Amino acid sequence: MMNDNDEKGNAPEPADDEVLDLVIDKLVTGGAGLARHDGQAVFVPLTAPGDRVRARVVQRKRGFRQAELAEVVQPGPDRRDAPCPYYGDCGGCDLQHLETPAQRRAKAAIVLDCFGRLGRLDVAPILEGPLPEGPDLGYRNRIRLYAHPAGPYGLMRRGTNQVVPLEACLLMPDQFNRDILPWLRMMPPVEQILVRLDGRGHFLISLFGPPARQKMLKRILAGLGPDQAPAPGCTGVLFNNLPMWGHDYLVHEMAGHTFKVSAQSFFQGNHAVTVEAVATVRAWLDDLEAAGRLGPLLADLFCGVGLFSLCLADRFAKVVAIDSDEGACRDLENNVQRDAAARGKVAVHAGPVAKVLADADLATDEAWREACCVVDPPRAGLGKDGAAALAARAPRQVLFMSCDPATLARDAGLLGAAGYTATRLRVLDMFPQTAHIETLLLMERVE
Repeated sequence: MMNDNDEKGNAPEPADDEVLDLVIDKLVTGGAGLARHDGQAVFVPLTAPGDRVRARVVQRKRGFRQAELAEVVQPGPDRRDAPCPYYGDCGGCDLQHLETPAQRRAKAAIVLDCFGRLGRLDVAPILEGPLPEGPDLGYRNRIRLYAHPAGPYGLMRRGTNQVVPLEACLLMPDQFNRDILPWLRMMPPVEQILVRLDGRGHFLISLFGPPARQKMLKRILAGLGPDQAPAPGCTGVLFNNLPMWGHDYLVHEMAGHTFKVSAQSFFQGNHAVTVEAVATVRAWLDDLEAAGRLGPLLADLFCGVGLFSLCLADRFAKVVAIDSDEGACRDLENNVQRDAAARGKVAVHAGPVAKVLADADLATDEAWREACCVVDPPRAGLGKDGAAALAARAPRQVLFMSCDPATLARDAGLLGAAGYTATRLRVLDMFPQTAHIETLLLMERVE
């Protein structure tokens, strides 16, 4: 006997927990594999293109299903055994089951797809990378750890608020796994720990927990000798963002410049690929200058502590730097004063980027029309208001460094409608083993 769905010629809705036999077609934004079942998309994390899998439906949405991997029946050509024993449980990585070249190909394909769907732009002719710019493991310079009820620290279990206790994290350098993580287990237990490293043997820790643990920490730190660090390489300890010992910042050295980065300021998490990003931007500026299209003004939007303000200051007569994070702006002002190339050139403006662009008398209209604008936004991107404020200033070039290809494609589409065209595009493998994608994009105003 047919039910209503059968009479209408539609496949019945699969029941929750139903197991489907699927073939994975490709990876999508976020790292899940995409398959089709009865004409609908099914997204399955931890799968690889070409995998034949059995997957359990866990959530229904209009037009698609979310599923979890139950069994790999036949692996695709690029599937491998993950190097990390915690992979699949720990939510810190998404792509360790893929060979590294396949990870890079998938990321390039995701960028192309985002630009086509969300920006209505065909960028295939200009797409470059990603290339092997740095190590595939041991590259991160920061990690946030969470307390486990049994005592050890770890990372969140995939899709839950539970903690997977770790003996090591393969994305972190040897110093963290060999020295820092064992030492943290001897500190007063807290709820969270944020560890930052400078890549030169120094690190800063921020502890978060109840006030009673702060008293225990004070007693431990008070017992240190006058020249004794809590642990080798430790330059500072904070508790609930309050300095307890040493400095509340790290100093990073990169591309011939030094950057003071306070405990609550952002800095790129992969030193080697950040250096490659700066080198790529400088090479693009070389080409613009050779063509006579590089003006004297640089606008650095979402400037943070000044990565591009300092690393590009020698190419410009004036730099206008804008960020809504007042602490990062203070770091930038400090960094500018210590940098010979940037000193006296950089004007720092704290406030929402769209508002500052619209309201502040940053430069003459003529200077703006010749300007190069670097945009390094958070994951949310410029957005409609930011893109409109930037387009109103009409800089000659807009150069994005983005950690989200979807919002980058959307913003590129908005600027494309305002008279800009994409001329250079490079995908960077800033976050190997994860689904995060870093992209550089150069757009130029159509004259």
